[in-house]
Amino acid sequence: MIPVIPRPQKAIEKPGVLLLPEIAGVCAEKKLEKELTFFLETVGVFAPSKNGIIHLVSMREERKEAYRLIVTEKEIVIEAGDSAGLFYAAQTLRQILFSCEKKDGAFLVPCCEIEDSPRYAYRSIELDEARHFFGMDAVKQLLDLMAQYKINVFHWHLTDDQGWRVEIKKYPLLTEIGSKRRDSTVGGWNRLAFEGKPHSGYYTQDQIREIVSYAAKRHIMIVPEIDMPAHFAAAFASYPYLACREIPCEVQWHFGGRTPLLAGLRHWNRSACIGKDSTFTFIFDVLEELFSLFPAPYFHIGGDEAPKDEWKKCPHCQKRMRQEHLDSVEELQGYFDNRVNAFAKQHGKRLIVWNEALAAKGLDSSVIGQYWTVEWDKNVEPYLQKGGDLIVCKHQACYFDMCYGQYPLWNTYCFDPTARLVPKKYDRQILGVEGLLWTEWVSTAEKLQMQLFPRMLALAEIAWTLPQNKDFSDFVARMHENEKLLDALGVNYAEDPIAMPRGYQHRKKLINRWYYKEQDWELRKNRELKVRKKKQS
Repeated sequence: MIPVIPRPQKAIEKPGVLLLPEIAGVCAEKKLEKELTFFLETVGVFAPSKNGIIHLVSMREERKEAYRLIVTEKEIVIEAGDSAGLFYAAQTLRQILFSCEKKDGAFLVPCCEIEDSPRYAYRSIELDEARHFFGMDAVKQLLDLMAQYKINVFHWHLTDDQGWRVEIKKYPLLTEIGSKRRDSTVGGWNRLAFEGKPHSGYYTQDQIREIVSYAAKRHIMIVPEIDMPAHFAAAFASYPYLACREIPCEVQWHFGGRTPLLAGLRHWNRSACIGKDSTFTFIFDVLEELFSLFPAPYFHIGGDEAPKDEWKKCPHCQKRMRQEHLDSVEELQGYFDNRVNAFAKQHGKRLIVWNEALAAKGLDSSVIGQYWTVEWDKNVEPYLQKGGDLIVCKHQACYFDMCYGQYPLWNTYCFDPTARLVPKKYDRQILGVEGLLWTEWVSTAEKLQMQLFPRMLALAEIAWTLPQNKDFSDFVARMHENEKLLDALGVNYAEDPIAMPRGYQHRKKLINRWYYKEQDWELRKNRELKVRKKKQS
């Protein structure tokens, strides 16, 4: 077994062992010399040398993200299709070395031949910082871990009803007011309980630039999400004129739709007014600042769960519908999405929306749909027939905020977008897959890591490895080898009894406990398992 995640497309074990010194020399052909420093930093050992035991060379034909790694009893040769391919070869070598035994301070590296390239070009993890703000150090650590497993897109959810987390210079109240809320719900979707303290935080534009640069060095593209026209409460609290009715409101401190109803709150779930030109002026100003911060060709605007009742009564929205000859509020959302999309296109961007927004009539097929919903969405296939593209993140496999009792590790690993969800004839229109971490019930870095790991390893294999090369038992064995690296990095991954709970009745109890009693039960139990594991070792 070659203990690499994601599993390479071709990996052949060969007889023999290379005795590799800890400070082995690495040499690179001229074309790859500028990548050498970061290669050395990635692997964490070795040194540059004109006659090294590790040789970095370019493939004859440039192939995006591809590499070949050959270990013989005399040397290691790495061929890279581009700089990303070399970076991923370094990640593969790093994982192999962490599993190697040592003799007299040298690695005993098994001889092997690996030839590798990704299944999907878009391999993504989402982090919601609107509900809970984690800050630069946590984000950088997450980017490092994503790169380690060849995940190359960071979907950054920066605004929602519960907080606005990015500085917009033209609209300072978005962070002066919109980044702060007076409380936070605790205890689960169906409980009326609160933490009893305020929550706040946002990124300055300089911090955003620093993180974008940090990610780019690791071949990670950052795709920001600014939710619109719904999930706009933090913006309404800052600038009430953006709503159909300009009534006083505050940044929402509750999570989910049932809690405010239990608390007797009204008027919290509203969409931006599409009838006012001032709404579009605001949105385009915000996007213009953000387009300059994020060079990625994609931009996410959410577009899901948009309440439309106010649009039916709003004189501004009704006037807009008459002017644009729109027959329904669904068409009004299509008008909104298309107008924002046209602005994005002028700046070289493609919009991404959640699959609910695909119901909007007349939606431009250049918009990318992100397919998450639990049930089959009847609007997805017609959109594919029009030539639309998809990112797949089906709830049952890719919602990493849910408890492991509901969605165990194998739910993620065994998922394949073209097995049942999307007909195989549309495979070329699937850009990739994404794992999502919403943070209503994730407020610490410790829990963030446990929800992501080891699910993120399974997601990496869905995104990278061809289905015929996947095997769950083999994955678990490689995962256990990778735990040595995660332990060295201090990552709080879920132990096997948490990540892979057995028995339907047992899982049912865990799910009920998570929903109705204790959101952090798995976290507490995982701590106990780690203490026991440490004592046994």
